[in-house]
This record gives sequence, C-alpha cells and structure tokens, in this order.
Amino acid sequence: MSAPTVPPKLARRIVLRHLPRLLRAGLDEDGIFGRVPVALALDAGALDAGLGGALAHWAEQGPIQNWPDHPAPDDEEAGAPRGPRAILGRFLRRTRRRSLAPAPGGRQPDVSAEVVALLDRFSAGNDCMAAREIADAVLILSTPPTNRTVATRLAAAAWRDLERVDETADILRVMDLAAAFDDDDDDFVQADAGRLPAASDGEAADALRRAWHEAVDAAMVEVRVQVNALALGLSAIAVGEAPRHHGNERIGGVALRFGEDALQPVERRARAAERKRLDREATVRSSRLDALKGKEAEPDEDVGVPDGHVLVCRALGTTGSGKGKDVTKGYEKAIGRPLPLVRTPNLAVVRKALLAEFPQAGDAIDFILRDLVGRTYVRLAPLLILGPPGSGKSRFARRLGETLGIGILRVDGSNDGGASFGGTERRWYSSEPCRPFMAVNRFLQANPFVLVDEVDKAPTRSDYGRLWDGIISFLEPETAVRFPDPCVQAELDLSWVSVVATANVDWTLPAPLLDRLRVVDFAMPRASHLEGLLPALLDQVAAERGLDPRWFPPLDAVETMALRRSWRGGSVRRLRRMLDGVLRVRAGARLHH
Repeated sequence: MSAPTVPPKLARRIVLRHLPRLLRAGLDEDGIFGRVPVALALDAGALDAGLGGALAHWAEQGPIQNWPDHPAPDDEEAGAPRGPRAILGRFLRRTRRRSLAPAPGGRQPDVSAEVVALLDRFSAGNDCMAAREIADAVLILSTPPTNRTVATRLAAAAWRDLERVDETADILRVMDLAAAFDDDDDDFVQADAGRLPAASDGEAADALRRAWHEAVDAAMVEVRVQVNALALGLSAIAVGEAPRHHGNERIGGVALRFGEDALQPVERRARAAERKRLDREATVRSSRLDALKGKEAEPDEDVGVPDGHVLVCRALGTTGSGKGKDVTKGYEKAIGRPLPLVRTPNLAVVRKALLAEFPQAGDAIDFILRDLVGRTYVRLAPLLILGPPGSGKSRFARRLGETLGIGILRVDGSNDGGASFGGTERRWYSSEPCRPFMAVNRFLQANPFVLVDEVDKAPTRSDYGRLWDGIISFLEPETAVRFPDPCVQAELDLSWVSVVATANVDWTLPAPLLDRLRVVDFAMPRASHLEGLLPALLDQVAAERGLDPRWFPPLDAVETMALRRSWRGGSVRRLRRMLDGVLRVRAGARLHH
C-alpha cells in the first residue's frame, strides 16, 4: 500500500483557515470572489445582527448569487441546501430589507466604507477587537492600492499579526488533522479528498497523520514567507512606494506581489544555503558508508534489526574472567536482541489527559509535546522541569511517561551514589550497568524515560564522581549512540532514551549540564484550579489504598467549600493532606450514621 499524500492546495487552505482574518484575506487567491467574504459576514453576524446584515450586503457585491449551490428564493422547504453558501444566501434574503440603501440622487454608496465605519464604531463602543479585525479584512479586500492612509492602518495590523503566525503553527502541530478534517467546507477540497484515505487505527492512521503534518508544515513555510511579503508590501504603499497595478486590483494583491518581488533575493540566498547544507549532509553520509564497507555494521544499520527496533547492546564484553556473566545476570533479554521503540501516540489525546490532571500546566504541556510533533517514535530532547516545591513536578513527569505509553526509571538525585548513573567498573563487587540501560532492560523498550528527580539536590563532592557529570554523557547524541558502559564493557546505543530531570532551582546546577537541558517552568496551581486537581488526587488516594476509585465519589459542595476556604493555591502536597482530612471526616460521618 502506497503512503498517503495530502494535496498541497488542501494543506494551504487548512493553514489559511487558522490565520488571523487580515492575513487570511490578504493571502487568499480568490480575494473578494472567494470564501473570505462569506466567513466575514458570518463572523460579524455572530457579533451583532446589524453588523451581519451590513457584511452580508457587502459580500453580495461579489458573484455570490451566481455560485452553483446558491439557493433559489423558494428553497426554504425541507431538504434545501445546508452548506455555508446556502446559509448565507438565506441570510442575505432575510436581511435584504435592512441592508444599506442607495444614497440620495441615485448614486450607489461606497458599501465597503460604510461597513468599515460600522465595524469601527462597534469596536470602539464595545471594546471588541474582533470587529476591528473584520474591518481590516474588509479593507484589504476592497481598497485600491493608491490609498496610503488605509495602507498605514493595514501595515500596522499585519506586522502585529505576524506574532500570531507562530501560534497558528503550534495549534496545527498538536491537532489530529486526520481526524479533525472536514471536507464539507470547500468544493475544490471535496474534489481532492478522494485521494485521502479515511482515518483509521494502527500504522495506516500513523502514516496519515504524518502525511498531514508534513503537508501542513510545508504549507506553513510558504505562508510564513508570504505573510512577511504582505506586511512589507503594505508598508511600502504606506510610505508612498506605490507599485504598479492593473485594472481594479485590490491593495492586498498588489502589496503581496510587491513584497514577494522584494524578498526574492533573500529567499534565493536562503534556499541556496539550505541546498548546500543538505549536500554536505549527503556527502558525510556517503563518506561514512564508504568507510564502513568491509567493517562491522553499526547497530542501527544491522541487517537483522527490523524497522521500529534498536539493537541497544550487540554483545557482552569479554574482558575479565567470568565476571561478565555475573554482573549482567538478569540482562539477558536486552543483550544481542533488537528492542522495540514505542510509537508516538495521538498527542491531542495525551494533551487532554495531562491537562485534566494538571490544569495549571498548560504552557509546560504544550512546550514538552511540541518536541514530539512529527516524530514516529517517542524521544524527547533532554528536559529540565523547573518549579517550586509541592507544585507536582515529579508526579507530572511520571504521568507524562504513562500517557505516552513508555516506562519510567526514577533516579533520586539527592541520594544517587556519585557517578553510578553512568555505570560502575566491572572489577568492583557492586558493579552495575548505567541507569539508562537499566531502564531499557526493565521495560524491554529502546526508548524509555529516565527521571532524575530533584537533580538540584545532588551531592557536590567529587570523591567518587558526581551525578551531574554522569548525566552529561547521555545528553549528547554523539556519545549516547555509542556509550561505553564500564560494566557491560561494550558500546550501547542509548540515543533513544529520554532524560527528564526535575528541580526547584537551576542556579545551583553546573553550566555544562544546564546548557544541555531544555528548561520548562512548571507553574504552581492557584485556587481556581481546585476543582481540576481533586479528581486526580482522589484517584491517587484510591490507588495508594488499593481500592477501586468508585469507593471515593467526588466531593460534594460542602466538602469542596471547606477545602476552598483553607487552600488558596500553592503546594499540591498541602492540598493532599487537607483532602485526607476531609475523607477522614466523611468516613467518620458514615460510621456515626
């Protein structure tokens, strides 16, 4: 079965649909004749019925009435078309009598100017930014390119909206586009949708998700360039650099063309630099393959390793007399056998589950999951979760691994013995492999988590080595892929193991370690998060007591009010102690009755 593909035109339409209104209107190829006026009319109608009527009249100036599915006057009966265009058609007829009337003397009014004035007044009177954005979109679709005043307004709005493009990209990365895609919006999309396989489970679903994200990422690259070109072109018009235009071209199209012409030299240099980089990488790969001819293959190039597996340990080192068999007892299943990689699950589902348990950590969750977007298998860059005591960092790290479906080996940073994180020499009676290989062997996965809890509290004496120094070797890809374990006495491929650390402060950590970690702040919960934290804490109480969660029904209004009066945010540990007290009172009341 061939890999699924997503048409670039469809991916671009998805990206445009999530952009701010001004940028979408400026980049839409169909302009006033496309779907943007329809969407603007419906958005305005959601704000105010009068605004909706005015925008509908303005949108009607285009060829909306000639679209194939535009309803006839007698289509109100059951079974009439229900698409967005049909809905707008009925909306136009209902508001036709309230629409803008011709000016005295028979002269047609400037509908766009009237609509913009209405939207600006509504925005100022109601402090409504959405109305202002709709007015800007109307202007970019209907203003001639000679109006410098409007160009100044639109240029300021375009540069402001540039920052929101990154938000759009982040939203699209965490969306399950294969499941969320709806082909009822555009006729041309319906024509392309036949090439898209239906969303399903298993490898086919994963392949479809990858195809969606690859297509949307490619479209996002193109859109970023065009957004910058549009803002540049509007700025040029605002300062009097009026580009040449033809006929009744609107300011948005002229500005976009001007900006693209101005950015072409910069884009050409960037593309040339990217091609050189790719050529260098191809040359390096070719040189490595030539050097490997006739030699033992690298672990990840082994013929016997199936896709989705990694040969972490090829064989046991033979140095020493019989000692190797003793120190590696219990590791037989992880030596000489390919181990599977855990596939990246649906990130939207993972985000929803984590946010339900940690409502205060939305920014941290998005930051962490963003690293998994587009990855087939779970692997996080080295991560430091930074937060005050009692904020729930350790539990969050554990739940992160559980929701991703991978095993977690916890290392106590304040109690780990010296450099034992990286393994100890085989000649010692207490010799043991490195912690990442322990995690691989325990869960028989090539990409587990190693959680270094409270890394900032690690001992600083270096008599027997420091924990910090032992961790650094696993944070560099070049050393992790060929880590020389002193106990196994063989090179291990631990490049897929994710190292996650927690700390209360980062100023005590050495600079070489801190430079290799991505730091994410884990917020302390506030009083407003109380209701969101309680269900997970009740489940935790049930699990610790070995009981079914149904033994602990949700807190009633009186119990919740008692907690709200005593806990005003802060430590989750303190909230847990208060919850235990409430449950004891509840149990005592039941015994009394």
